[in-house]
Amino acid sequence: MAIMTSTQRSRAPHALHVATRRVRDDLWRVSSASGLALGYIARVDGSYEARRLLPGGTTTLPIGRGWALEDALACFTGP
Repeated sequence: MAIMTSTQRSRAPHALHVATRRVRDDLWRVSSASGLALGYIARVDGSYEARRLLPGGTTTLPIGRGWALEDALACFTGP
């Protein structure tokens, strides 16, 4: 796990129609505007991986990767 600066630690990605909440230094939960959990963004090997939460369980499926938090968040919000 990479060490994050205090700025990176306090920053949460922002996008329309979704909310993010930091769970740990290297993990953010992504929820819909209605509060439904959509998945997670995890910091992995210096990049960020979007993981979609499968309905009815706790299993996640990787859906994309990016060098910035905003890149991984775009996997949940579309173009």
